[in-house]
Amino acid sequence: MSKHQPSRILMMRITFGIVLFGVLVLAGCGSQESGEPKPLKLAYVMAPGGPAHDAAEILARLIKEKTAGQLTIKLFPSAQLGNDRELAEAVMIGSIDMVVSGTAPIGWYLPEYGAIEAPFAFRDYGHLDAVLDGPIGQEITKAFLNERQTRIIDWWHRGPRYLTTTDRKITKPADLEGLKLRVPELPTYIQAWRLLGTNPTPITYSEIFMALKQGIVEGQENPLEVIYTSSFAEVQKYVMKTEHLLGAYMVMMNEAKFERLSPEHQKALVEAVEEAGRREHELMVQYDDEFTKKLHAAGVEFVDVDREAFRTTVVTALAERFQDQWTPGLFRRMIETK
Repeated sequence: MSKHQPSRILMMRITFGIVLFGVLVLAGCGSQESGEPKPLKLAYVMAPGGPAHDAAEILARLIKEKTAGQLTIKLFPSAQLGNDRELAEAVMIGSIDMVVSGTAPIGWYLPEYGAIEAPFAFRDYGHLDAVLDGPIGQEITKAFLNERQTRIIDWWHRGPRYLTTTDRKITKPADLEGLKLRVPELPTYIQAWRLLGTNPTPITYSEIFMALKQGIVEGQENPLEVIYTSSFAEVQKYVMKTEHLLGAYMVMMNEAKFERLSPEHQKALVEAVEEAGRREHELMVQYDDEFTKKLHAAGVEFVDVDREAFRTTVVTALAERFQDQWTPGLFRRMIETK
């Protein structure tokens, strides 16, 4: 071997290293100069044509404006990336950046706070806001952050939930006896509707329509937004005006993804979510009026019910049933919040 060969090999390696470094630098510069930041993924099961999607569009516009395009959001509505449970788990592990979800994840992952899902627990949306924006909501937010590494940025309003049926008109709890009712996979829901005399059947959101069409279940309960945008009017004849749960949406983000944002972008994102939320509260009322008219036009009959009879059947018995599972005193604190 020539005595010069090792030095030639060394020089070749150095040259290759310099070229490779140059390529990487140029590639990096090219990505920065392109001005195309990687958007945050925001997913939800709700379809376009409702307050949640409209508010998500407002959020995407606001964050782009507030950061001069340095931070953007791409929307994935209509369960494109999974059902509610799949989305909740995805945001927890960070495969999705953000989700807009109902409060079902509280029952799944923080069952000690499952009273939030109790029917007839909230008098009105002012009461709901007082609970979620007060100490109880702060406790839930802290628990989600510590136990699930997920940040609840804000609470948006979700329309009241209504009972719907295929061919049975319901006005009082006794009319529910034996009804095969689709419910979410949550103990609070299952027990509440069992107390009311139904045969509760847990079915995922994406399978509700076919379950109703095929007669697997005879009814379901959801906000008017879901009833209309999911075309349940095609397979449901009656909408009972139970308004049994005044609900909320949680705007959640994976905490590691949030922490990677600059302090300025974190502040802008929180402000954008809260601003979009205030607009969403207004949109919910407007849309519920529109959905009512559209469902009437589709031939659905709205039925008045004895809400007090439903409430008294459920509230006390449900609190007793879960007294060993819910945080002690939680339900009482909720009810007494002013």
